[in-house]
Amino acid sequence: MTSLQAVERTMSELNLLGPDGWPAWTQVLQKAHKTNYGRSDDPIYLHLASKTRLGAVTLQAVQFQDFLQEDGRYLLLQLSMTDQNLLSTIQSNQVGQLAWQMPKSREYFHLTGKFYICSAPRQVTRYSPPVLPHVVSQSNADDQAAQRQVSNQFWESKRLEQWRKLPAKARASYTWPQAGSTPKGPPSSFQCLAMEDMTASTTSNAGNRDSVMSQDSNPISSPSSPSSVSSFRSRWNLTGSNTNNAGGDVSTPTSPVSSTNSKIRNDNPAKILHDIAFDNFCLLVFKPLDIVHFESSPLPPKRTIYTTDAAGQWAVSEANP
Repeated sequence: MTSLQAVERTMSELNLLGPDGWPAWTQVLQKAHKTNYGRSDDPIYLHLASKTRLGAVTLQAVQFQDFLQEDGRYLLLQLSMTDQNLLSTIQSNQVGQLAWQMPKSREYFHLTGKFYICSAPRQVTRYSPPVLPHVVSQSNADDQAAQRQVSNQFWESKRLEQWRKLPAKARASYTWPQAGSTPKGPPSSFQCLAMEDMTASTTSNAGNRDSVMSQDSNPISSPSSPSSVSSFRSRWNLTGSNTNNAGGDVSTPTSPVSSTNSKIRNDNPAKILHDIAFDNFCLLVFKPLDIVHFESSPLPPKRTIYTTDAAGQWAVSEANP
């Protein structure tokens, strides 16, 4: 490559960058999002296509959560540890496609890229979120282990931030049994219909959460288990036991373990249920590597393709509509 070609390539790459320094498609996608959804609180669902280990094609709906403010190349989606279908799909194949149809502007995006799972620290999953150099560079971490620790703390802060943004009804859904499983659970499994954020006390008392959630002789089932919440309710007698007394207060359910067992504190059951839901909540992080943007409003329609090479450099081209 001659020096002139190198300069031309550098200028071309600079033209692909938006004013915030991220690839130009990030501005295009975020502008389309703002145009079509604005300040609406309605959930946004995208279609996720992938393949299983056996080669079977899967198509699932995932809920969009937000754009990562610190790096516009990443999209944040919702994922529950109880959604075994989606979780197993991602853990068996990190590469997938998202289809995003914009309802007002008559355009759609086909995004191909990699998925990462940002789960609670106590959960074990594959494909943890990547270390972002510009995030790690702000710390004094000088080795890989320290940088990974800083990265983990960053992503956990993002998970907490997004949890606090969820509507109360959305938080409650993380206490429900596995989506799509049959037969349908009893009504008591869906008794929680709204949940306020209680992470202020969780983060300030994080060292005690494990002792609240476990016991030696008969441990509470793992939050990642589809039956965890129903098991929790039955063992803590939450269903039908919280009745108002004459003073208007809610009675405290009886613990299934002896009062002499110091491993369990008789805390507010709503707080324990909240912690189970928060542990179930994950961020499904998506990094696009190839994007097809189709606009049907102009005549003829416009199709723009964004691609990356092995070095991570972006290129853009127009294709036939």
